[in-house]
Amino acid sequence: MTDLVQVACAELRAAPVRPLVQGGQKQVHVVSLSDGTESVLKLIDLGMATDPSAFERARREVGLLKSIQHPNVVAVRSDLQQIGDPPVAVYWLEEFLEGSDLRFSGSRWPEQHLHTLGADVAAGLSALHAKGVIHRDLSPGNVQRLTSGKFVVMDPGFAKHTLRSGLTVGGQPGTPGYMTPEHLQSFSGSPTAASDVFACCALVYLAATGQSPIPYKGDENEYLQRLRTAQHSPLHDVRPDLSDALVSVVERGLHPQPARRYRNGSVLQRAFEAA
Repeated sequence: MTDLVQVACAELRAAPVRPLVQGGQKQVHVVSLSDGTESVLKLIDLGMATDPSAFERARREVGLLKSIQHPNVVAVRSDLQQIGDPPVAVYWLEEFLEGSDLRFSGSRWPEQHLHTLGADVAAGLSALHAKGVIHRDLSPGNVQRLTSGKFVVMDPGFAKHTLRSGLTVGGQPGTPGYMTPEHLQSFSGSPTAASDVFACCALVYLAATGQSPIPYKGDENEYLQRLRTAQHSPLHDVRPDLSDALVSVVERGLHPQPARRYRNGSVLQRAFEAA
């Protein structure tokens, strides 16, 4: 545990329980509060940040999450706090979610679980989209599968608010293997709600098959070429046991042209529920 995390815990009167992400710019710890409940402490070390807008991005993330009360979006438990003046670090508390993210959830799920994944993630995106916010980095590490079976969207730290000036970090932020064709248009601010739709359907494809529809295999040029056209093995070819209705929803969401997909999380949620 770093000195900065110790300072944050002292200010919160919290006891560290275990690290979730340790080292580097962003540190995440489970902490026990004075009332005995567990929460998640997130801390950004501004001294290690290569992005000068890191403080503003953290402020935006916390403000965004505090404005949303939805069961499929992680809840913030505190305001953004800073260490030092000028600040050397910022931190905040989020709810502790019992479960694991999709990186550790296995593959080739039964169909009913795929419906739940798609509908829950789409519902979380719908709450973001209703606020004019695009997640832009929806990947396996940003969706938590709770022990109850519910799915929760997390970490919209790269989210773009469509009503504010964008914060650009090295072009369009995203996770290789889970980016959208629109991400190739660097610095254009092109990802939209339909981009989050693409990413949600990519996660359902992952759960159904064990790999993303457009996996990153180490060759950047080859990956970008496949990403440009959303080239992938049709879901029905890989999982012929799945219903045509579910396959149709996923394939429409993975269309290379945003206008041919579902336009936002709300419409996608209804499609998964109807399927």
